[in-house]
Parts: sequence; C-alpha cells; structure tokens
Amino acid sequence: MNSKIKYSLIIISTLLIGMVIGFLIGGRITSSRVENMRSYFTNQGFNSEFMRIIKPTPEQRDIIIPILEKHAVQNRELMINFHKGQKDLLVNLKTELDSHLGDEQIDRLNHVLENRNKRFRKAPTNNPRKDRRKKQFNE
Repeated sequence: MNSKIKYSLIIISTLLIGMVIGFLIGGRITSSRVENMRSYFTNQGFNSEFMRIIKPTPEQRDIIIPILEKHAVQNRELMINFHKGQKDLLVNLKTELDSHLGDEQIDRLNHVLENRNKRFRKAPTNNPRKDRRKKQFNE
C-alpha cells in the first residue's frame, strides 16, 4: 500500500475517532446540564441548589432549611400549575383550530400534541406525590 494513502487513512480515521469522542462528550455534558435543570423543579433539587449557592454555616442551616423547604413546595406548585395551564391552553387552541384546518394539518397538530404529552408521562416513581401529579397532569 502506498505510504501517502496509508497516512491519509490514519489521519482520516483519527479525525473520525476525534469527532465521535467529541460528539459523545458533548452529549454527556448536555445531558448533565438538562438533568441539573430538571432537578431544580423537585423539592430536593431546589433545596440542594440553593444550599450549594448559599453555603450556609452549621448554625445557619437550622434556620435556612425550613425556609428553603417552604419555597421548594411553592416552586413545585408553580410548575404543576404552569403545566396544567399550558395543557388547557393547547386543548383550547386545538379546539379552535380544528374547524379551520385540513385533515393533514390536524394530523400534524395531533402528532405534536401527543408527543408533548408523552414527554411529561414517565414510569411510576414510587413517590405518591409525583405519581399523583403526573396523573393529574395527564387527565
């Protein structure tokens, strides 16, 4: 085999391996950031994030934890209300649009709305509060 071809193949394979590794690392970083953002909307994630930011002293922890827990519950309720309100809005939108759209357009709209609902449905969490919230949201 010609040495020029051999070196070219080595360089191309090295570039491809580098691209694959970069793609995998970038995906992992993005996944990690999304997971951190999603955990913010749970009570424990909310508390952990603010404890990390504040870095309270041991004396402050006893005072700060109940305050954070109260606001974590309020934050969670805001998210539940947001999702429920958004779902109601989209149902009303679909109802109003249906009479003005063709069959193909209605199918596309239904497909998008079904995919949106699937994103919010997950397997049971063994947490009755979370399962109740999911059931309430998907009704």
